[in-house]
Amino acid sequence: MINISLYDAIAQMRKLTAQGKPFYFEHFTWDSDRQKAEGKRIVKQALLRPAAKVDNLANADHKLFYEDLMIGDPKKARRNCWQILIVNFNGVEVSLK
Repeated sequence: MINISLYDAIAQMRKLTAQGKPFYFEHFTWDSDRQKAEGKRIVKQALLRPAAKVDNLANADHKLFYEDLMIGDPKKARRNCWQILIVNFNGVEVSLK
């Protein structure tokens, strides 16, 4: 099976975002404040957004900040996920290698 490393996937996400081209990805959810997961989230069209400043958000260096273009409300479309929980990018399995 074809796969891509997590850091290569994120680099490609940044490149596509800079070109204004949305991408598809999947990630598992985890809310560390509530100690709650909601399963796998499928994001059909996303663009990255600027990361939060480390001093404004705990663990910001380990999160991916994105906009889900399929959600009409701009405030609800702004999301983030733990980078390590990304499992698919544009149909390719993501690994931690």
